[in-house]
Amino acid sequence: MTGPMHRGIDATAYVLASILIVYAALGTLFAVTTPPWQNPDEPAHYNYIAHLATERRLPVLRMGDYDEEYLARLKAEKFAPDLSIEAVRYESHQPPLYYLLAVPVYWLGQGELLALRLFGVVLGGGVVLLIFLCARKVVPGLPHIALGAAAFAAFLPMHAALMASVNNDALAELLIAGAVLALLRWQRLEDGSETGRGGRLLLAAGILIGLGFLTKATVYVLLPVALIVVIARSVWPGSDGRTPTGVLAMRLALTVGPGLLLGLPWWIRNSLVYGNLDILGLSWHDAVVTGQPTAAAWIAEHGWGAYWERAWLFTSKSFWGVFGWLGVFMDGRVYTVLYILTAMAAVGILFRLRAGVKRNEWQWARFLSSPGMTLLLLWLATLGAYGWYNLGFIQHQGRYLFPALPAWSLLFAIGWWAVLERRASLVAGCVLLAGAGAHFAFATLAGGTADRWTLLLWGMAGIGMLIYGLLCSRVRRVFGAKGVGDQDGASLGASDRLRNGGDLRPIVYICLFLAVVALDIAIPFLYIVPQLSS
Repeated sequence: MTGPMHRGIDATAYVLASILIVYAALGTLFAVTTPPWQNPDEPAHYNYIAHLATERRLPVLRMGDYDEEYLARLKAEKFAPDLSIEAVRYESHQPPLYYLLAVPVYWLGQGELLALRLFGVVLGGGVVLLIFLCARKVVPGLPHIALGAAAFAAFLPMHAALMASVNNDALAELLIAGAVLALLRWQRLEDGSETGRGGRLLLAAGILIGLGFLTKATVYVLLPVALIVVIARSVWPGSDGRTPTGVLAMRLALTVGPGLLLGLPWWIRNSLVYGNLDILGLSWHDAVVTGQPTAAAWIAEHGWGAYWERAWLFTSKSFWGVFGWLGVFMDGRVYTVLYILTAMAAVGILFRLRAGVKRNEWQWARFLSSPGMTLLLLWLATLGAYGWYNLGFIQHQGRYLFPALPAWSLLFAIGWWAVLERRASLVAGCVLLAGAGAHFAFATLAGGTADRWTLLLWGMAGIGMLIYGLLCSRVRRVFGAKGVGDQDGASLGASDRLRNGGDLRPIVYICLFLAVVALDIAIPFLYIVPQLSS
């Protein structure tokens, strides 16, 4: 009994280690090949670290720290060596934790940009590991899904590039994933075993949330998520159900108290420095960064239709990968393939939900206090924060959706696995062909010409999924009547292995991730270096 189990554990550990090694190699590739300062806001983040390392005190955001004209010149001249970046300091309002942790790296690396970029790669490796652990708690017994979630987080091109730059996103994501993992583990505890360990897990979540307050404003989405999770598991029908008021109060105190205590000094400091109870410094930041396009001005000039079109196109593309200062796009055909992969994942998710409902797997009362609900809340909170931020400024950047990467990664991992099921693949094929037809119809109605590559790629993908599904169906009918299930696996042909549970399903699943890795390797040489090198 223990032999196969240990072999399964070892195999999972080996695959996870391989994912982390490949991630480290990709992160190093992005860190080395991306020209200096050619990541969003990188000079401003670097200057924050340099100020701490040399002045030994926190910086203060001042008028003049954001010069739109000079920043545009820096980007236009590709950060030429004779142009100084010292005046680029508009991130000085940021919480200090990431920058404090980066100071020793700055000292050891003698201020080298590459050392700080590699520090981000290390933090990103922690994010990948924690996302794997989160997925194991949400879908226990499905290591291939958890490994898929880790692989998605590791190989997503935009995320790999972001982790290999100087910014506080990596630490923020690490703390978010850590706090979510603590909440998920607390939710998985048996009711009777919660007293000691449960309190420690909630305290850990509270401390991580508080450290997040000292890292980046995006972490604040965790606070309402944690509160809802604790309350739902404590009082919702189908959960604990009879939690005494005192126990609930203690749970909330453990979850919220550490965050408030850790964040309070920073909030007081900002109120004193920037005034007007500006505890995050964001109001002062908005006053300093004049020149950035606001949503109201952009809509007034271009209209609502153009606004939503830009929001969709730029967000979706930059989620997968738009590099440099969000000006380096990949070939349009690459985005088309990535949209196809997204559509396949969506079909797979819908089929997984449908199958769960048909088999009565979903117990809605328990789901509202389950680990899956925690990731759903994180996903919704991140989308809400993204929408709220874009009410003020035009910032349709997919990286602002990465605080919910534990949820995104699990969704894509489940979706890609589920879409390789026979019926789901048939539906996916029809959906992809319908997408090709819709593109042709809309282009014709608009008086234009349909893009040939879009038609070809969507059509080929649809036909491929239909062939996959039809082969599965045919093999099931033909061989099922002959008792194929009793045959030795060695006697089965390739077509038979396409059936659900066959060995080609995981191969196709793995190939999806390997294709993304191949794209990661190509990106620096096809797009970043040619377009951004001086």
